[in-house]
Amino acid sequence: MKLISKSSEGLHGEIKIPGDKSISHRALICAAISEGTSKISNLQESEDVINTLKSLKQLGISIVKENESYYIEGKGFRGLKESENRLYFGNSGTGIRLMSGLLSIQNFSSSLTGDESLSKRPMKRIIEPLSKMGANISGTNEDTLPLQITPSKKINGINYKMPVASAQVKSAILFASLGANGDTKIIEKSISRDHTERMFEYFGASITYSEKETTLRETDTFTSQNIEIPGDFSSSAFFIVAALISKNSDITLKEVGMNPSRIALLKKLIQMGGDIKVFNHSSFGKEPVADVNVKSSSLNSCEVTSDDVPNLIDELPILFIASCFADGISSFNEIEELKHKESDRLKAMQNGLDKMKIKHFVDGNVFCIEGMGTGYKIPNFLAETYYDHRIAMSFAIAGLNSNSSIEIASPESINTSFPEFIELGIKLGCNFEIS
Repeated sequence: MKLISKSSEGLHGEIKIPGDKSISHRALICAAISEGTSKISNLQESEDVINTLKSLKQLGISIVKENESYYIEGKGFRGLKESENRLYFGNSGTGIRLMSGLLSIQNFSSSLTGDESLSKRPMKRIIEPLSKMGANISGTNEDTLPLQITPSKKINGINYKMPVASAQVKSAILFASLGANGDTKIIEKSISRDHTERMFEYFGASITYSEKETTLRETDTFTSQNIEIPGDFSSSAFFIVAALISKNSDITLKEVGMNPSRIALLKKLIQMGGDIKVFNHSSFGKEPVADVNVKSSSLNSCEVTSDDVPNLIDELPILFIASCFADGISSFNEIEELKHKESDRLKAMQNGLDKMKIKHFVDGNVFCIEGMGTGYKIPNFLAETYYDHRIAMSFAIAGLNSNSSIEIASPESINTSFPEFIELGIKLGCNFEIS
């Protein structure tokens, strides 16, 4: 498959973004361990989410799709059955880390693995707290995949101060805490996504949470629920930036998730001068949603602080692209975590910026991008993506403001999180060609 992104004459129209990936994982897992049958609508059908779904089926959960909705028969917290084969999570750090917490409280052994990229990602960050709770979990000598989990005699609640803000680590601890003796308290240095807390609350857990502290009290059962998944904000981010940097653009994205722990990019783009309006506010369960209108804009540079990073981490590559078309030098503080995602995203973006003839430099702990302003046109080049979906989509959006075109390497990686990206982009007026 080959993807060419060509200069666009502007984006127009209205689309509905597919379901949120983070929430889709959590909805599937919580439904699987509830009492009764849950219905999930607008589940994201990316490779990451489908791998979590397949793993739950391997563990004895009935999941049936009817009329675009999924019906899951829950088996309770400890009702999963041992899988005959390894559980494969592909590229999904979310899926494997959340399921590791849940599998730590089961009375059978599990082996968890993933693709080449996921197999390089650090798992010590979940092995350490889960082990402190009493879980029998281990990885390789380098604390990478595969993970081996064997039954534990006893899991205890934990008071845990997170060394690094991470919704995945926090969620692994919370899922393990469902089978623990005593309460669990998690304290974070900075805000991270709270989708697990909201989902637990929706399913009936005894949980309280604020920006940096979460307490889960002993909870016996989840009650099955009907769940509508909001549109994925991280997926929306690409089209929001596309409209801002493309001339004569005016688009509306429907029913996008507006969780306060997810919309740091939106706030940052508005601060940069983006013409963005959020309206039609409502909620799907415990998750706020709204429609988002975006028009072409002249952008100013931005400053991303260390406190901003946890809730911007997935959107940083596309914010880098927006910064290329802004006036002035944008600065990004303490973004080392970018090196430990599906690829070394910082290196991947630096290589692409070099080909785009964009000046960038590192000043101590700060990464800086010198923007070229609204009229900047990118030279033609081949964008290496390192098989990373967000790198691929970021450079595809950049290509809309090229002299002619950009070729995106390994575009099939986009299926990891947003298989509808090319189709919806073309619908809005993105000049994408596939062959």
